[in-house]
Amino acid sequence: MKILIIGTYPPRKCGIATFTHDLFNSIMDNSNEVDVIAITDGSEHSFPPEVKRTIRRNEKIDYLESADWANNQRYDCCIIQHEFGIFGGEAGEFILDFMLRVNFQIISNLHTILQNPNPQEFRVIQKLSILSDKITVMTQRGIEMMETVYHVNPNRLTLIPHGVPNFKLSKAEAKSILGLEDKKVMLSFGLLGRSKGYEIAIEATSKIRSDNFVYIILGATHPNVLKEEGDTYKNSLMQQAGNLNLSGKVFFVNHFVNDETLQQYLKACDIYVTPYPNESQMSSGTLSFALGAGAAVISTPYWYAKDLLAEGRGVLFDFNDASGLANCINELIEKPSLMESYQKRAESFGKSMSWINVGKLHLSLISSILNPKAKIQSIINQDKTMKFLDPGKSKNLISS
Repeated sequence: MKILIIGTYPPRKCGIATFTHDLFNSIMDNSNEVDVIAITDGSEHSFPPEVKRTIRRNEKIDYLESADWANNQRYDCCIIQHEFGIFGGEAGEFILDFMLRVNFQIISNLHTILQNPNPQEFRVIQKLSILSDKITVMTQRGIEMMETVYHVNPNRLTLIPHGVPNFKLSKAEAKSILGLEDKKVMLSFGLLGRSKGYEIAIEATSKIRSDNFVYIILGATHPNVLKEEGDTYKNSLMQQAGNLNLSGKVFFVNHFVNDETLQQYLKACDIYVTPYPNESQMSSGTLSFALGAGAAVISTPYWYAKDLLAEGRGVLFDFNDASGLANCINELIEKPSLMESYQKRAESFGKSMSWINVGKLHLSLISSILNPKAKIQSIINQDKTMKFLDPGKSKNLISS
């Protein structure tokens, strides 16, 4: 099969770029030809050879010209990584111009699903759904929201989980590499921004009774945040840790780390925490990675976490509840058998989400839809003229 993937891509430093790269590797084999079109914001100096073309985010003509180019390449299928913010136009609508113009199968992989979209976000998702042969989401909750909020036919929806790496190190080996042999390690990983809630985890660290407990925050400030406010958020976290006398307890690894280093930290951690303050977080690659690494995961009950940590795969604490988080951490440290039970369940479930398995799911889905496609005029006309429902009537149709 000849497959095209569209999304941000390394050296771009963002979660979707990492996801797109991992997806490329998972479906690339001797029987498939896989290429990438990278959405660029101008921050990337060069791309690897699999990137055959780039689209400047805010240049509408690039989307149209790339569609014409892609048609000439005779691809069988295109997988679009969808996140509102990575495409140009209002609510990322420019990607729709690409979709309208191509003559091959399209799978749209949704990284964000809003329960309360504004009118333009609602219209973009409905149009994208019409123009996609299949829509993939990462949780069952995502399936339900696409049906109830956006009125998408369930036959067009497929659940494919977020992939996780194949970890090769043991916990002991990873701790030895990082010099953490005698520590109980809690980790958070991801690009820094005010939506991460790390200040809650730092406050909780001040309430931990164990002398050999450390909390590591791994990741640099998000490039978009860096442009707008610099390292203000990171500096505020460092100041907070200093005010709480947590020197030697809280460590900042201020880098966008490569895969090898990330795997070392993930395997070395005993506990992984996502203290996000926003309930509507629909996916989290970092949380998926932590499960795959076999960490005991503690999280606030945002949507993705509630789905992923069900059936005893992790521990939930309330939003903005530093004391509740501290109680969870203290219990796990002081009850090693409890910690180990969470770690084993996490690792077992994480294997089902390995990129090897996720790649197979994507290839199977592509194979199932590879019938000759004709974008007949009636479908295009339907897209242009359909009367969209008022998104306000669709809000709050499901419980959180």
